[in-house]
Amino acid sequence: MDVRFRYKVPDGLRPLLEALARETLRSQPDDVIRFAQLFFDELQNHRKNNPNTDIICDPVAYEMFRTDLQRKYNNDTHAPRCASPLDEAATKIQAAFRGHVVRAHPEKFGVANVISRTQSHEKMQSLNTKKDLKRHSIGGYSLEMDTPEDRAATKIQAEIRGFLARKHVEKMKKEDNEAATKIQAHIRGFLTRKHLDEQGLLSPTRSRSSLHSRDSDENHN
Repeated sequence: MDVRFRYKVPDGLRPLLEALARETLRSQPDDVIRFAQLFFDELQNHRKNNPNTDIICDPVAYEMFRTDLQRKYNNDTHAPRCASPLDEAATKIQAAFRGHVVRAHPEKFGVANVISRTQSHEKMQSLNTKKDLKRHSIGGYSLEMDTPEDRAATKIQAEIRGFLARKHVEKMKKEDNEAATKIQAHIRGFLTRKHLDEQGLLSPTRSRSSLHSRDSDENHN
């Protein structure tokens, strides 16, 4: 029997190997096996966070995967270290923003021919719906409740909200202080003119003007 009929190529094997070869050629790693391990580890992480998306075939998902792969490869090559929960949370926020930019302007990333504007808009609506249904996710990355990454992301958001709230309060205080200063200045001016008028120290013109103003106020009352 012909070997071509005995062994069928599994679905997805060809694009997977092409992606591995493409990223290997792009990165030119010294240790190909180590890079391949990193490739599959990162691919598995993205599949876990996006179970309904084909990471290799979806242009937006693949762009996010490729960016994270290159970043982790560079970190592993130059300065390997354990990422803190704060770093993981910041990475997920950055990845979500990059995904938003790619979906909003696919032509800038060379995927305009694959994803049309309509498809991109529908994809964004679908992602927004998923975000509404799953509040503990960030940009499609599912977060387990009460994980270190979740707490770190919450801390970042709380600091931003606190900063904006303080700026708003400072602005309100400044406006209130300016208004109070103007009112106090008017009151002091009125009391000073009244005292000088009673002492006869105002000029006749200023005195008549003051009396006229006082009569006008009484008539209005």
